[in-house]
Amino acid sequence: MKDPLSLLHNNPNLWRARDQHGACARFALGVDKLDEVLQGGIHTSGMIRVSCATGSGELSLFKQVISQPREHKLRVFINPPAELQAPWLVTQGIAIEQVLIITPTNEADALWAAEQCLKSAACHCVLLWSNAISPKEARRLQVAASHNDALCFLFSHLNKNMTSLPVVLDIKLAVKESNIVVDILKHRQGWPINNLVIPFTWTPSNHAIQWAMLNNKRNPRPLHSVS
Repeated sequence: MKDPLSLLHNNPNLWRARDQHGACARFALGVDKLDEVLQGGIHTSGMIRVSCATGSGELSLFKQVISQPREHKLRVFINPPAELQAPWLVTQGIAIEQVLIITPTNEADALWAAEQCLKSAACHCVLLWSNAISPKEARRLQVAASHNDALCFLFSHLNKNMTSLPVVLDIKLAVKESNIVVDILKHRQGWPINNLVIPFTWTPSNHAIQWAMLNNKRNPRPLHSVS
């Protein structure tokens, strides 16, 4: 009879922070300090939970990943907290013809839509805003993302009693003065890290304004939206 502890150690669904394998494929965030502690960036597939207050720079922090040039792959936004603007997406390097916005009327439909998008193999990433997801539901999204070479970003409000979820990366963002303070709560093949301070500015440059003025005479290309 095998040692029960040995069986646990050999379970492929478990990982230990000391078992670091930095050679796996990653997307760099373009933030040197954060990329360094993440061993080069985030995994190219799987589920990432980002706990933060809305508008704290959560999308800008991942813009280099979201805008990865993957031809014919969609970026799906599910239940975003505000209306996405085409000029802003373009200035972030995101092609609007590869953007789909889904606004379900309830959490169950939002989770179902996220899973179907991930299973379709047509998506580079799915960005889901939800505060009501169970570990079982998170596991389904994690498996769907990992098996179909996609990323699933789960954006949730800050909560002191957050339930641990089966994700490849679990981080918390907070704003302090002109910085984003990052806590890495869980990192597959890495250790948790607290109070990582990243300089960040929320003041928009004139580039977005100039782009809008230059293009406002053209026929706008509407974003694809589904309710």
